[in-house]
Amino acid sequence: MNFSNPPSQLPSKPDDFLVRLTLLLTSETVDDRSLSQQQDQANHIHLITWLMMILTEEKGVSTALVEYSPHLPGRTGKTLRRFLATYLPDTDVQIVPYPSRVEEHSPRALLQIVGDATKISPSVPLLHFGAHHPDGSFAFTPENVLINAGDSPFLGFLLSDTPQSRNYRHAIQQLLRNDQKNRLLRVRSQELHQESLKKTHIIQELRVSLRMLSNRKAADLAETHFPEPEAENALHPVVSSTVPITPPPLWFRVGRRLKRSLFPQPAPLATPDQDAATSEDTTASPAAPFSVSRILFIAGEPDTPGVLYRCGRNAAAARDAGFDARVLPCASVGYDDIHWADVMVFWRVEYSGHVSTIFDLARSENVVTIFDADDIVFVPHYARVDLIDGIRSIGATEEQIERCFSDMRRTFLRCDQGSTTTAELVFAMHSLRPVVHLLPNIYDMASLKRARIALRMRGEPGRVNAGDGLVRIGYAAGSRTHQRDFAPICPTIADILHQRPQARLVLFREPETHRPILLVEEFPSLIPVQDQIEWRDMVPLAELQDEFARFDISIAPLETGNVFCEAKSEIKFFEAALSGAATVASPTGPFRRVIHHGETGFLADSPSEWHDALLELIDNPERRVRMARDAYHSILWPFGPQAQAQRMKLALTSLNGDDAAARSAETHLARDRLAPPDLPVIPASQTIFHHDALGEAPVTVVITSYNYEAHLLDALESVAAQTLPVLDLIVVDDGSSDGSLALATTWMERHRERFNRLILRQSLTNAGLGGARNIGMDAAETVHVMQLDADNTLRPEACETLLEAMNNGTAYAYPLIACFNENGPVLMDMTADTHHQPGTPELLGDLPFNPLSLVSGNRIDAMAMVTKWAWAAVGGYYVSREAMGWEDFDLWCSMAERGLPGHHVPQILADYRQHETSMTNASTEKDAHKARVVAFVQDRHPWIRLSAEQAKPRKN
Repeated sequence: MNFSNPPSQLPSKPDDFLVRLTLLLTSETVDDRSLSQQQDQANHIHLITWLMMILTEEKGVSTALVEYSPHLPGRTGKTLRRFLATYLPDTDVQIVPYPSRVEEHSPRALLQIVGDATKISPSVPLLHFGAHHPDGSFAFTPENVLINAGDSPFLGFLLSDTPQSRNYRHAIQQLLRNDQKNRLLRVRSQELHQESLKKTHIIQELRVSLRMLSNRKAADLAETHFPEPEAENALHPVVSSTVPITPPPLWFRVGRRLKRSLFPQPAPLATPDQDAATSEDTTASPAAPFSVSRILFIAGEPDTPGVLYRCGRNAAAARDAGFDARVLPCASVGYDDIHWADVMVFWRVEYSGHVSTIFDLARSENVVTIFDADDIVFVPHYARVDLIDGIRSIGATEEQIERCFSDMRRTFLRCDQGSTTTAELVFAMHSLRPVVHLLPNIYDMASLKRARIALRMRGEPGRVNAGDGLVRIGYAAGSRTHQRDFAPICPTIADILHQRPQARLVLFREPETHRPILLVEEFPSLIPVQDQIEWRDMVPLAELQDEFARFDISIAPLETGNVFCEAKSEIKFFEAALSGAATVASPTGPFRRVIHHGETGFLADSPSEWHDALLELIDNPERRVRMARDAYHSILWPFGPQAQAQRMKLALTSLNGDDAAARSAETHLARDRLAPPDLPVIPASQTIFHHDALGEAPVTVVITSYNYEAHLLDALESVAAQTLPVLDLIVVDDGSSDGSLALATTWMERHRERFNRLILRQSLTNAGLGGARNIGMDAAETVHVMQLDADNTLRPEACETLLEAMNNGTAYAYPLIACFNENGPVLMDMTADTHHQPGTPELLGDLPFNPLSLVSGNRIDAMAMVTKWAWAAVGGYYVSREAMGWEDFDLWCSMAERGLPGHHVPQILADYRQHETSMTNASTEKDAHKARVVAFVQDRHPWIRLSAEQAKPRKN
């Protein structure tokens, strides 16, 4: 094949165009799926779309023509129009017959697609559809050949004869060949799936037929008269000679054999005679206990957002708890899936013949079944418009919803247990099943990361950021079912917007039609303030946290007293808190339990309560930011994946027999008796230095410093030397009076490029060690936070090694720590009882993790990597200047009480400086102060029995 000479000027973005082709081939649409079985047509349409993307960009036009031969397949043009509208939404591309009549003001033809390449325009690129490969052309596929480049620089490059163009053509052909293979695999997979469904339906029909035949046979046998046996032959009935013995009919024998193959019967019970005969030489072994390891989540509404909350995230929690978990749509569940599972969780599954078959097979396979719901969808008589306003607003009828609820109730009644999201739903489920597991809706780590990066893009989290000067009140209604929830507060919202011109109400609409989710025509009070309403397009669930991050205030109105609304989950509160928005919510049961009124949010019922709460948050930005911060800390643990994994493990292990159920119940009841933790105390502070590159670091190092100018530089340099390439560093100065604040500021200005986030905060008043640590933990935006005092140092691999040693459920990890002083390494005191050799370095943190080791005293130094969710779960470090010094010991004890595991890394990763001015020697290990510390900590944790209550300064 002879290609033309290279063009005078190569295109500027050939790699970019290749990436676009890759994305076009891999981004599946409805039309893509319809083309899966028409490979030539699929390549043809993808190539035309790709070429038009390039040509319209080259020409810089907003309207263009594609001349398309009428002799090509008829349905191709219709599909092509949809593709061009999808991938070139800002360009009006018209498809006209080839050849077209050019009028004076008509758009320019950018591409010709023909089946006969006899007439070629020198200025218009031509794509030939058919097996015709003239010299100088390029065959994308055997049926799609670029014959002429026209005046396109890129296509001229494509048809040129250079090493770069040859490599480029090869890459395009490789992409198209791979796409063809993938489409063939998808077609085959769909065929196999359809075959599986057909087999499942055949089995179901056979089972129904077998039942009918068995019932008919039983009725026939019941009508047949058998003579009574004689007394002496009572154990051996005699059949009357007048009733001939005939074999069952063929259909009955075939059906019985098929039934036995599908549903194997258990082995027959041994008779007493058999037991006596075998008892002399055999001993009956107990049956192996049932063990749960595989969980199948079955989605009844797989195309709704709820499937992520109730199936996807709960399956992830099960995996984090050590189980194998899968999620399948109900229609896709087959026998192999049922055979694989130990437990099946049915989320919002309506009863049907297919579901009945699943239950029958589950029973024969000894699979435990659990019904899961996130609304009261199993009480049919609640399907009334006066209870569920959404029936009206979505255009359904009460009869339709009642039938749906009835079918879900039938599914629930076939299940062994239940699970749900709120205490109200647990109570409702108890009337149908006595065992119900409370598994609330949760966020996942992807949502957490997205929420926090979106918040950071507005400025430093936890600080008032001026932005555009507007205060946005967001209502993130996800469906058109909340008209009556919004109605009572609508006049109040309108009044607030009128009183505060800087306020905006953020509402959502459908992206394609721009039809509002909240039907504003039902709320005439919004008409005078419609200019203060911001309309946002609804986004996929993965992008929802970006929208919450735009809010300053999030509202969650619900109809209080309505049994359906009272059972709604806390999801709108914790999703707003993740993104830094303060919440005003109706006082339903779930919201009352999670929102500390006036502290982590406002509860408002009457119009005056809504009015006062909104005005307070609009007019007091400092309180608004502080409330959002405390709300964030309050939800990190209870609505996080780590807590859900803990709950999931209890629920699933309780299925492993009587002993396991008893142990799980004991742990569950003990946890319920634990007093909820206080919110972490975050003393007031000011930001001295703030740098944020808006990247994602895996670890934050927090250095706390108080008058440590002499040692601070060593600590800072040890952090800069960490092997982790992306790192956050926060320094908290606790009101130092020496030059350490200026030293830290100068150092940060010189090292900002080393860190993703670099922050220096100073407490407004000396807060003590616990307060300083809490300031640093509050400022941290990573899950894992390494604690470091300013007089100590980290070894280069410390952060990376500790991070690798932790899994999703590890609350903290601690290393071996070597002690040193001004003379060098500190050696162990050989006068004590020890098995170590003389000259052994003194080490801290040298015991494996076991919470019981804390009973007699602290064995874990503060230099540990702590997860932010675990810190929040126990209320952070305590803040008390009168009992300062054991904040870390108290934190480990609090985590032990809540079953949060630590992990020991037996490797020296840090160095502890012993000196006379250390807090341990200068404060903690003084007689009077230590007595106060011991009394304080023992009062908080009565189970500890300290073996060394007397002061004992660390040697220097």
